[in-house]
Amino acid sequence: MALASIAFSIGAFSIAAILSGMFLLGKDKGKGSEKTLGVINVFVGLAIGISSLLLLLTTPFGTTSPATNVELMFSLLQLIFAFVWATFGFALLNGWDMKFIGSMTLVLFIYNLITFLLVPALWSGAFTAAGLVIVELTLLSYLADEVGFWAVTHGKMKGAPQGWILIISGFLSIILAVVVGGILPL
Repeated sequence: MALASIAFSIGAFSIAAILSGMFLLGKDKGKGSEKTLGVINVFVGLAIGISSLLLLLTTPFGTTSPATNVELMFSLLQLIFAFVWATFGFALLNGWDMKFIGSMTLVLFIYNLITFLLVPALWSGAFTAAGLVIVELTLLSYLADEVGFWAVTHGKMKGAPQGWILIISGFLSIILAVVVGGILPL
């Protein structure tokens, strides 16, 4: 179980991304579907927050630099993802304005971009080359998620394209959780 906490977090994210994407595409809509999706996303936010703590406590990469740098970077990224998904869930539950959450995704975008750029430099043999490619593709999809979320919440883009971006990101996240998380070693 190389990276159980990351697999846990990314597994939760994949659920939120795929279901939110389907919702934006008009699938699974019915009476109270916003509230159901809201509850799911609040729990996803909590799961990702717990994962952030687990990553710091279990130090799967090791306890020396650069391993600690990578662990801290991913833990911080997970914590911000937790805030986004939990507040998105609460906003759906209560009919709140989504613009602040969209703006929060731009802050997440900055951290995610830093992570995207630093992971290859800090990689230090923690994973295989194929694992690095999977991580980078998934991080790239997260960057698209974040820009898309901002664009939708600020009226710059319709929901359907963002729905597809989220679904693709969710499936890339499943691959990431299964392979890089250590379930199926690559």
